[in-house]
Amino acid sequence: MSTASLSHHGIQGMRWGVRRTEAQLGADKKILDASGAAVKESKNINTAVRGARTTAKMKEAESLTDQELKDRVARMNLEQQYSALSAAKTSRGQAYVQNVLDVGGSVLAIAGSAAAIALAVKQLKG
Repeated sequence: MSTASLSHHGIQGMRWGVRRTEAQLGADKKILDASGAAVKESKNINTAVRGARTTAKMKEAESLTDQELKDRVARMNLEQQYSALSAAKTSRGQAYVQNVLDVGGSVLAIAGSAAAIALAVKQLKG
């Protein structure tokens, strides 16, 4: 009888969903930019953009120039208008279900009325 087993314990101290950086991995990979030239250091564009946005948001209204304030107000108005227009649209599935419920409700109402009339006629006949 064989007692061979396979076990995996992962990396000590690692947590699920946490990724290590290139420096922690010790990998010296060449990263190419858009022109194909090697870049020594990885640049995280998303982090830079996010940092710029948060610092811009943190400015107080008093410290903003008139143009910056107008731009922000215009952007917020556009976002509100867009969300109002987008909310009015319904998906094809939602429209189908609404149509089925409307037709089904009408059919039930007519069938209920017909059944009530038939019962009333039956009782009158005797």
